[in-house]
Amino acid sequence: MILRLSVWVSILILRLTYGTVRWTEIRIPHATRECFRKKSGLLLAIWHNQIPFLIDFTSSYLVKQVGLRIVPLASRSKDGELVARVLHHFGIRSKRGSSRRGGASGLRALVEEAKNGGVSLITPDGPTGPVYELKAGIVQLASITGYPIVAYSAQYDRYWTTNSWDRIKVPKPFSRAVITCSEPFFVPKLKGEEQLEKWRRKLELFLLENCGISEAEAEALRQEVLAIKEKANRRE
Repeated sequence: MILRLSVWVSILILRLTYGTVRWTEIRIPHATRECFRKKSGLLLAIWHNQIPFLIDFTSSYLVKQVGLRIVPLASRSKDGELVARVLHHFGIRSKRGSSRRGGASGLRALVEEAKNGGVSLITPDGPTGPVYELKAGIVQLASITGYPIVAYSAQYDRYWTTNSWDRIKVPKPFSRAVITCSEPFFVPKLKGEEQLEKWRRKLELFLLENCGISEAEAEALRQEVLAIKEKANRRE
């Protein structure tokens, strides 16, 4: 009952907000437009705290205008269930799994979706963080399929920031946004943990750059969230 109420409250707020916001610019490099034109053979990546910023763009532009069949990976947690239900309302159907719970099955499902023309969408620091710390699943998926990764993000001029583990951001009504898609990021066939970590690190920095966030800013936010969590644990 609580989950169902949370879903519909989230949908109502987002619907009302998206009806008033405006995208002032959509930045898409030529090579990325070519990837979109093919409608398959690529992977999409966004940070977890960008989800409310990008649902409308993903649904209205990437799905309805470009024609991509986007398949997000939603965790098996309650948070993942809420996100999956909200996305379904916007015409985006998720696969369940994560790097922590059901990760292997989630990765296999996305490989199959990719082979069948689906475009996997992954929040690589989800479902529980740390914020802006990329988990290796998307790197493995890119290495297995040979598909490029396209990161995308939104910068709104006005938004709320929640107290969640990733400080998730929600656009305010009548705000303006710039959408930025990255150049395609290719991962070679990888052998061993050392190569996997090397490319995980490269992709993490690539996604941070797409959002205009420095490595120092990302680490500062991680430490801030950790300090608040530790303080709360000491009080209990």
